Amino acid sequence: MSQNLSFNLILKERVQKLLDDFATVMNVHIVFFDPDGVPLRRGRGEECSFFCKKMQKEYFSYSDCCRLDSVMEKKCAASGKCESYICHASLGESVMPVVAPGGLLLGFLMFGQYRCQKDLPSFLLKKAEGKGERDTVIKAYEALPYYNDEAVKKMSGLLEVLVDYIVKCELVTSGEDHLFTALNEYISQHFREKLTVTKAAKEMGKSVSSLSHCLRANHHPSFVELLTMHRLAHAEKLLRESPQMRIGEIANECGYPDPYYFSRIFKKYKKVPPGKYGKRVGLAE
Repeated sequence: MSQNLSFNLILKERVQKLLDDFATVMNVHIVFFDPDGVPLRRGRGEECSFFCKKMQKEYFSYSDCCRLDSVMEKKCAASGKCESYICHASLGESVMPVVAPGGLLLGFLMFGQYRCQKDLPSFLLKKAEGKGERDTVIKAYEALPYYNDEAVKKMSGLLEVLVDYIVKCELVTSGEDHLFTALNEYISQHFREKLTVTKAAKEMGKSVSSLSHCLRANHHPSFVELLTMHRLAHAEKLLRESPQMRIGEIANECGYPDPYYFSRIFKKYKKVPPGKYGKRVGLAE
């Protein structure tokens, strides 16, 4: 149930705008994860910074990042507070739990890729010099925003207030939105099937036009967008957790019988082909 509440929350158009505006003003990258650590949405549709991608690919590994993220998600879930930390590439990141009234964990909001020190750390400078790319790495590092400890605390505090507002206003006041909740639940159970808006509308006891109007009127994603989000969230989970699966198998498991179409959709929404995403986490296509 918590994953469905997570989708209900993060897919609200006005919620996305609030988070995107915060990320733009603070010049940070925001990602919303479900309770299992699967990314549901990346703020402003952004990928990691050039510096971050370079560190993951050539200096450390994406798997290292995932493990650290998982550790910090568990820590903040236990503490109930925003937790700030330094990643392997010496960048600052922060993660906070998103909790519904009553204590139900909806997921995690992570923001980061900011400098905690103005100059590139010496151990990274030595590695960059060894690779003959000192100036490139320094330039990429300095392109990231710099925040000292006090600024990070204030930024975390602001986001905590924003998240508290979002949860209370968007979840509590949307209690009457039974149609969207029922549709979301239905899609979560049937996204692997050949699902159509006609079939879904019939299950909801609505006409296609009535269902579409209700979604638009309440600022929800369309049926197709919601179905796609469920399918791609499952695809990311499989890419992370099932290294033995081929892209075609993953596509079929997510409701896409055509692996080429699946790859196009995945790249459109996630900004990277599934094969490349897999290789970033140490998988083979």
